[in-house]
Amino acid sequence: MTIQILRLPLWLLPSFIFFTGCMHSPSALERQDRKTYAAFQRSVEKAIASAGESVVFFEVENAGGGGHGQKTRKVNFSGLVLTKEGHLLAPFSIPPDGETRVEAWVGERRYLARSLKVDDSLGMTILKIEAFSDLTPISLESSTEIVPGEYVYTVIGTDEDREFENFVFQGFAQGVVQGRYRQYSLSPVPDIARGAPLYNSYGELSGIVAQANAWAIIDIAQDIKDLLNRAVNGNGNGDENKSEEGWFGAILGPINPDYARLVDLPPSGLWLNYVFKDSAAYDAGFRSGDLLVELNGSPMRMTGARAYRYFLQTLRPMEGKPFSAVVIRDGKRIKGKGVLQKRPEPDTLRAEDLGITVSEIEESMVVRYNLYTDEGVMVTEIKSGSPAATGRSFGEPLLTSGDVITSIGGVPTPDLESFGKALESIRKDKPSALLVTFQRGSITGIEALNLRIGSDKGDQ
Repeated sequence: MTIQILRLPLWLLPSFIFFTGCMHSPSALERQDRKTYAAFQRSVEKAIASAGESVVFFEVENAGGGGHGQKTRKVNFSGLVLTKEGHLLAPFSIPPDGETRVEAWVGERRYLARSLKVDDSLGMTILKIEAFSDLTPISLESSTEIVPGEYVYTVIGTDEDREFENFVFQGFAQGVVQGRYRQYSLSPVPDIARGAPLYNSYGELSGIVAQANAWAIIDIAQDIKDLLNRAVNGNGNGDENKSEEGWFGAILGPINPDYARLVDLPPSGLWLNYVFKDSAAYDAGFRSGDLLVELNGSPMRMTGARAYRYFLQTLRPMEGKPFSAVVIRDGKRIKGKGVLQKRPEPDTLRAEDLGITVSEIEESMVVRYNLYTDEGVMVTEIKSGSPAATGRSFGEPLLTSGDVITSIGGVPTPDLESFGKALESIRKDKPSALLVTFQRGSITGIEALNLRIGSDKGDQ
């Protein structure tokens, strides 16, 4: 048997080997590309499966948004199903004023949605639809974290014009923006994705899309649940929030970051410069001079003034709301918990014949107004044209707001009750002038009020 040998010019041999290799098997680079593509496809499929029918497509029409000859403005964005009964989450503040028409597409059904509860600090609204059947709520129990450099996927629903298809957008986590709610900085995603869920490569919920960022679900989930609870159990008109003036009961100041690093303390801590007695902070075991380093299970974040804003946003001070915190005292970590109280409102008394309103002095007022004494009553209001407002020169009253009156007519007035009794005695005597002793900052003063000013006798 004769074997024929193919003879080729030597200069064609490298090309022949290259092309025959490509024809028989893909290169290592091509194989890697195919694996990467397949991995992306699996991530997309997992994100779509995880989102299911828990994604909402909103169309909001503002009836007052168009002027003469202008079309009414419509805005589309995404949202989430929170309950099977039809409570939805929208990533905007939508007031329940009746002027805004909201349509919600859940799956292939269109509903009219009504606003139940708005939280301006979150920038979110709970809406309600009358669902034809039980809906599929999204689970906020995920504890997935996203790290910079990771690919993420957001899923949005659509309306009938887009044949109800779920769209998936791949993003790239570029970093983390710190704050009350950490936000993942994303590569650009369309505006319509705002409010949509964000998933990692394994289809695990990790966030809710904002504009160019996404809120970390770990940080924001509990506040969404609280908002939902207020919407479901409240009456929806804001009355249930009348207790939002919860009081922690301390004056706080940020620690100096350089000092913190020098003595190995957290640079985001807040000093409890003064803790008031009979306050929530005092009852929780905290004292003046403690360094607050943890609040409601999370370490403090940010530095300077931003740390204080973070404290307020995390505490969300509402009367009756429980809290927990950790402080450092003498190098030891001390944990305490309590319930926020209503800010104390001191009793007041209006003395019309003097032209002033005075208040009982609470402990917090001494610190807040930098008072030199708490033995007296504080002037909170001066009536124009009254004896207290008429001074020796034009435009300068004899008494001013913030003065602490310690006696009237030679009678000490250490509290509101004694001031009231002294005033009643003076009214019986009907003097034409009254000596008032007061403390104005570090200065003690005495003024004589002409009680005929404003009276029938003084007008004649």
